[in-house]
Amino acid sequence: MATVPTAIHVEVLPARLGDCLLVECPRPDGTTWRMLVDGGPPDTWPLLEARLRRLDPADRHIDVAVITHIDNDHIGGMLPFLASDLAADVGDFWFNGRPHLPVTAPDRPRSVDQGESLVAALNGSAEDPLAGGPAARTSRPLPWNAAFGGGPVDTGAAGGFVEVAVPGGPTVTVLSPTTKRLARLADTWSKSLRAALGARDREVGVDVLGPLDDLRHLADARTPQDSSVPNGSSIALLVEHRGASVVLGADAHGGVLAAALLGVARARGGEDLRVDAFKLPHHGSEANVVAALLRAAPARHYLVSTNGDVFHHPDDAAVARVVLDAPAGPTLWFNYRTPRTERWADPRLVASHGHHVAFPDPGHADAGAVIDLPARR
Repeated sequence: MATVPTAIHVEVLPARLGDCLLVECPRPDGTTWRMLVDGGPPDTWPLLEARLRRLDPADRHIDVAVITHIDNDHIGGMLPFLASDLAADVGDFWFNGRPHLPVTAPDRPRSVDQGESLVAALNGSAEDPLAGGPAARTSRPLPWNAAFGGGPVDTGAAGGFVEVAVPGGPTVTVLSPTTKRLARLADTWSKSLRAALGARDREVGVDVLGPLDDLRHLADARTPQDSSVPNGSSIALLVEHRGASVVLGADAHGGVLAAALLGVARARGGEDLRVDAFKLPHHGSEANVVAALLRAAPARHYLVSTNGDVFHHPDDAAVARVVLDAPAGPTLWFNYRTPRTERWADPRLVASHGHHVAFPDPGHADAGAVIDLPARR
């Protein structure tokens, strides 16, 4: 029997508490369209660099590098990437920096944190404003939001979306942020940077693992929704190629993602948007993985990016919602095997709820979670 070709290849690299994803789509001409999404915290860089240098030198091009938002666990590894020779192989950087934020208040103070380091690097600055950090030096301005005419990457109003069609490659749809969420970031740019980066100094408490004997109670628990301004500014995307699809949720707010996914579904004449895979937002936080989001885009595969070493993600309530409310028999893909994630593979729990669990290959743990979505056309 003929092997079904892969349409979308996704690697959720082990970026500790953060995100670092590599997405590839084979083109008809034999080349590969490639997207890098975030760089994890700073200590992810050696692993990311090694992965990128294993690419065929003749086809090492990264079509799009997305820096979803200004949290340290997403941008820390991007600063050394920008300082490396690999940045020259990127066709376009998608990042909402200070120049893209709506002007809502005059004379806001400049930050000298990592968000400004990224702005400096993309502009080709020879100075790195991050004291003691890697020198983000480039010889020229890098392509920045070129797909959006140099403007912001956003959806406009709630429920909006923006499609970017790649000739011979995928269609990439922007699902978040809205203009309103970017305006909130504009009002608090410096404050948000300082607060977001404070996670590096957070004391790690003991992870208390509760029972999983009543998933419905867990799933139905009322939990506060995410109010983080940086998370709300996250660039979240839908990638579709040859009939396969994956949602990359970054740390986006669940309600914003749900509204955009429903907007896409209704524009196509449907009541929901069924997808193959969904990288859950905010590392499987119960504040972001809300019921409305799971109803808007039912998936067969759910990807979780975290080792849980700081914030003890994924939350049990979030995973319980996936197991109970997703289409029958979903597969949970964890990019780390930890006591918190291993519980979901308990044979009795699996037999009771019919889900499946996938962990990194023990012989290739540095690859994280790797999934190939087959082509349907």
